[in-house]
Amino acid sequence: MIHRFKYRQRWADARLLARLMLEDVPDWPAGTLLLPIPLHPHRLRERGYNQAALLARHLARTLQLPSSLTALQRERDTLQQQGLSRQERQRNLKGAFHVDGSQVAGRCVVLVDDVMTTGSTLDTASRALLRAGARQVEGWVLARAL
Repeated sequence: MIHRFKYRQRWADARLLARLMLEDVPDWPAGTLLLPIPLHPHRLRERGYNQAALLARHLARTLQLPSSLTALQRERDTLQQQGLSRQERQRNLKGAFHVDGSQVAGRCVVLVDDVMTTGSTLDTASRALLRAGARQVEGWVLARAL
């Protein structure tokens, strides 16, 4: 189901998958900002949607938390992470994210993504958010690839 959601435009599955994510969501401070892992605009045009953004939208609505599609941007068009080693993933993501510090400064931020493999994307995005002044960053993922 996750594969269909990610690669076959099964947007309607986002609601159910977000509901499944909510079963393990920890407590969060008031005002926590939900941010989907962004796609580069080129990749977004190719795919037609950002699956992490769909999940984040449903999570934010259900949890009554703010979310943003502009606070974290992918400014460098990276290779797809699938099939890369941990070191290749880290090199691939170097300098990939830009943060609007005015939206994250002093806030607790939750990064939302569909699948985590090595954690390189979440790690790189988290570091960028912390450098921009986020107080705390957490990652919520639908699934972990083993």
